[in-house]
Parts: sequence; C-alpha cells; structure tokens
Amino acid sequence: MENQVTNNANALRLFFTDEVFVVKDETVEILPLRNPEPVFAAQNVSVTEEKETVIKAEIAQIPEINATNIPKVYPQAPEIPSIVAELLPEKTFKFLGGNKKSVLILVNDQQHDVSTEQGRELLRKIVKAVDLGTPDFALLNYANHKGTDYAELHQFFKPVIMLSFGVEIAALKLNLTWQNEIIMHENTKIIFAPNLHHLDSDLTAKKTLWGHLQKIK
Repeated sequence: MENQVTNNANALRLFFTDEVFVVKDETVEILPLRNPEPVFAAQNVSVTEEKETVIKAEIAQIPEINATNIPKVYPQAPEIPSIVAELLPEKTFKFLGGNKKSVLILVNDQQHDVSTEQGRELLRKIVKAVDLGTPDFALLNYANHKGTDYAELHQFFKPVIMLSFGVEIAALKLNLTWQNEIIMHENTKIIFAPNLHHLDSDLTAKKTLWGHLQKIK
C-alpha cells in the first residue's frame, strides 16, 4: 500500500476546499522573552571551565625546576673484573724421536742418556719387534724430569701406547696396579717393565714383555 502522507500543496487543495480566515484576538497578550540567552552559551562556559581545570591539573603535575631542585647525578659504580683462572703453562720435554705414531717410551737412567750399552741394544730389539722406527716414537729419560706425572706427559705427547722402563706407577701419580697385564687407561695402552739394563738379564720379565708386545703390534 502506498504512503498516503503528502506535503504537496496542489494535492492538499483537493481535500481542503473551505476558506480559512486569520482573526487577531485582542484579549490574549503575548509577552516578549526577557534577555533570551543562547543555549550554546552555557555549554561554552562549561567547556571552558573543564579545559582550564584539565590544564591546571596537568601543570600541577610538572615540578618546577630551579637551582635547588636539580636532579642528582650519581657516579657509576666501577665494574668488578671477573676472575679468570690462569692456565698453567704446558711443560716442554727434551726427547728423542719424532712421535709420529704417538708411542711414548720412558726410560729411567741418571747416568746415561738412555741406558747402558746392554740396555740400548735391548731397546733396539724392542722397537724393531713392534715395527717402529725412530720417527715413530718419542723416547724420554724420566730421570731428567722427576716429579712429572702422567697427566702432564699425556698432555704433551698424547700417547696411544706408552712403554715404561724403570718408571713406577706411583711416580706418575696413577691410581693403577700393575699385574703383568697391559693396562688400558683412558685411550692409552700402558706396559710397565724393569729398567732396561736390569731387564736384559731378567729372562722371565723379558719373556712377559715379548708377549705384551705381540698384542700391541
């Protein structure tokens, strides 16, 4: 259904055909408005007061900076240097050979560089029995480095095999026990035997040594 409400003047004339007259009523007095105030004036005043209040509140939060209200500057505490453990210098050793195969041979003779003539000859047979040449091993006379423990020797030579002639387990500070068997300590095979000079005349010890050497070839 179409909307029957209309404001069209021509359409309204079709419904309202009677004449309308405007007559002034003298008995009714219409008083004029006194000092009419715009509605927006009160709003302006209210808004102005709120703005001023906000501004004053914000200003009140900012302290005034003067000569007696200067921020204090505190000196920075000195940095405490961290304590770093000092690494002990690595020992150096005077030895014979090239140590290419990481085989360390220890002898213990205070009177000779290596051993007596008999001892040196026995040592030549020993290295030959395990197919070693002079460039393959490191030969160290422990008598010139007394007090050196196994850890220091291992740090320097890094031996895979160590043959000890006349150097006791206690001197190397090893918590081990020799029972005429090859000792596997960490990654190193260790064989202990008497001093080369005495070993040359000890047939039982020499036979035991030959058996160990066959196992490490």
